[in-house]
Amino acid sequence: MIDGYMGHGNIESAVKMLDEMPVRDAISGLLCLMGLLREIILRKHWSIFETLGIGLWMHRYVPKQDFKDNVRVCNTLMDVYSRFGCIEFARQVFQRMHKRTLVSWNSIIVGFAVNGFVGEALEYFNLMQKGVFKTDEVSFTGALTACSHAGLIEDGLQYFDIMKKIYRVSPQIEHHGCIVDL
Repeated sequence: MIDGYMGHGNIESAVKMLDEMPVRDAISGLLCLMGLLREIILRKHWSIFETLGIGLWMHRYVPKQDFKDNVRVCNTLMDVYSRFGCIEFARQVFQRMHKRTLVSWNSIIVGFAVNGFVGEALEYFNLMQKGVFKTDEVSFTGALTACSHAGLIEDGLQYFDIMKKIYRVSPQIEHHGCIVDL
């Protein structure tokens, strides 16, 4: 029912149904969240998250304990939290994950970077380089964005250089944009 309401843009009915459910599970909360995000993207319907902040909404409707073993859901949650400026919630999701992927690392690095947490973005980027996952173009976008936000010109140019020479990542428009911002 929630998915049906959301699919037809009836947000109020979907949220009301979710509110009235005696027990909310991961699926119902996620269906509502995905529908809300679809509405925001398609119709620029920001009033829901302006009225009730995204972090509060997520904590109210999305039971986190069900997700720590679901990498895709955790990655999505980190991305959503980061996009709405709730980086501490994104950090909590990342820290509770039992298994992480390249997407997990990139999500937290970029999340920190775009929200102005430069030290954390670069710290996680460096941790990622020491770990199992090989940094890619998205990882470097996060590191360069962080450097750009903080005015770390030398560090940014150094990351750009090792991206090309050591990691053999071809610079994309996003990377060049960060260098221009530097």
